[in-house]
Amino acid sequence: MKQLTKQIIIQEILDKISEKQESITDVKFQNIIYFMNNIGKTVNSKSNIPIDFLTAMSEMESLDYTSNNHFIGFVNKKTNECLQFKRRTKDDWYAEVIINHGKGWDGYYWCANSKIDAISNMLRLFFEEVSWFGMLSWKMRRFKH
Repeated sequence: MKQLTKQIIIQEILDKISEKQESITDVKFQNIIYFMNNIGKTVNSKSNIPIDFLTAMSEMESLDYTSNNHFIGFVNKKTNECLQFKRRTKDDWYAEVIINHGKGWDGYYWCANSKIDAISNMLRLFFEEVSWFGMLSWKMRRFKH
């Protein structure tokens, strides 16, 4: 009886180790960088500083909505998608998706206003590299110089 109990415990441990190894192999590398301007902190997009979802949410929470020139943005270097956010109040956000960002940008972008719950859900999907665009009601605009 003791031998059977030990075998069951050993098998449970091996199963847990196997589950952990499987979940580790499911993690995929994300080549996402960020840029921001906030009171006391500026990160230039040319710095190519990588960021993960939890750090992104922390940085977004730290944005001072009482200042005029604050923003944060994320670029997925693999998919060439670019999201930018400005915090308008504690829970009100303005979001932009730059269309064909980078050199040669012709001024087109999608924009939307939303609450933090929808923004954080969308950002989580962006970091997971699954379909995220449909999370907000976007309007297309063009910036004119």
